[in-house]
Amino acid sequence: MRGPLFKTALTTSLLATLTACSGDDSSSSKSGYIQLYNGSYNSPYTRLFIEDAERSGTDFGGVTTRHNYSANNYDVSFKYLDANDSYITISEKAVSVKDDMTQLWVMNGDFSEPTFSELSVPTGSDEGAINLGFFNIAGEDISFDVYLANDDGLFETAELIASPRYLNELALQSFDEGYYTLYLTQSGSTDVLFESASIYLNDDASYVAMIRSSYATEEHGITLDLVTSSNTVTTLKHQNAQGQLRFINTIDDYPQTSFSATRGSASSTSQVTANDSYSNYIELAPNSYSIAMLDEQGNAIVDNFLLTLEREQSNVGVFYKDKDYGPRMMTVKETLTPSSYSHKVTVVNLIDSYAGQNITDVDVVFTLNGETVDDAKNIIDGIDQYDQEDQVVDNEIYTTYVLYEDNGQQIVLMQQGDMDFSQEGNYILILEHDETTSTGYKMTLERTVTDSVE
Repeated sequence: MRGPLFKTALTTSLLATLTACSGDDSSSSKSGYIQLYNGSYNSPYTRLFIEDAERSGTDFGGVTTRHNYSANNYDVSFKYLDANDSYITISEKAVSVKDDMTQLWVMNGDFSEPTFSELSVPTGSDEGAINLGFFNIAGEDISFDVYLANDDGLFETAELIASPRYLNELALQSFDEGYYTLYLTQSGSTDVLFESASIYLNDDASYVAMIRSSYATEEHGITLDLVTSSNTVTTLKHQNAQGQLRFINTIDDYPQTSFSATRGSASSTSQVTANDSYSNYIELAPNSYSIAMLDEQGNAIVDNFLLTLEREQSNVGVFYKDKDYGPRMMTVKETLTPSSYSHKVTVVNLIDSYAGQNITDVDVVFTLNGETVDDAKNIIDGIDQYDQEDQVVDNEIYTTYVLYEDNGQQIVLMQQGDMDFSQEGNYILILEHDETTSTGYKMTLERTVTDSVE
């Protein structure tokens, strides 16, 4: 599997790059960059400090802003904010900025003991060419062969270009700019584990492809994060990856229901599930589907709701009763990353009335022990009826309030103590009416997390 891929036979290792660019000239006319890539799967939002000044931060799978500094030595640290808004230092490093180079720091592994690696990456490449290298943070127990295909994009015509092991030395290679398809196999095998979409790699740029676990719907799935001179990451997903759907019916009129997803003549149906309970997952190819909710006999209660599913995406179809229009469906995207230190909570508001009057929105406040509603930092201020909003909370136990303002007076529609957000993953919190409770309302909390946690 050979092809005319190389522009030159140049392969530049990290060691050679460091040697070539480690001169003592710290003239202000020369400058480079410092940047952080967060590959720690269960990390909180991590912040980059340079000379004790906070510069920017990033979540898992992202990069910070690329910060320009004169060629010199700098003290760099990586920190996060705990539940008390105190900065906690993760690691401190001495960094030597070099002319026309980016000192790209890679944080990976379990956040309780993360690993930091420094990659020295040229800020550009030759005219009409790109630099491309691979850094494996997927795990110590697996190494890869990387194949690159152009023109037809077929694996059969692709060329083996790299075999990165865990935390390998970065080797940059030069290729013509253009469209390419990337393939990954386990080292020594030709069974494809990962196939990217056809991507265009622009000239005069350096690309570092971070090979990491996807932590999504695919068991042992792989994702490639392309890091360039920009301040964003291009995430490449496996072209054969599936998505998944599940459902919840919050309408008390229908105590037992199932759900179907149809495309053309093909239909997939969930198991029968009690209302206010989540159905089993249905694994489907990425596409758009027509969704129906069925009674126990399999007859459609409502149907033809559109739901679109992407690769490695996990969606929930929430069925609810609109007071004006009857049964409706809302799509909620589940976040499956195994977050340990902070968690995304997607709040779904199905509350539309209080004491006979219409409610257009409510406030949701997460309070820690000893913290008042006014003091709380975790607040969703005005979530509309039949809508959803996200809030990030710390790895703590909260008392959660749902508030409605009536003529200047705040009304507690409901509250729930000991709401535990201390397990790995993220959460969906559904607010709805419930005539069987003393308040007339209830909250339903569901944790969402990948099955492929290390």
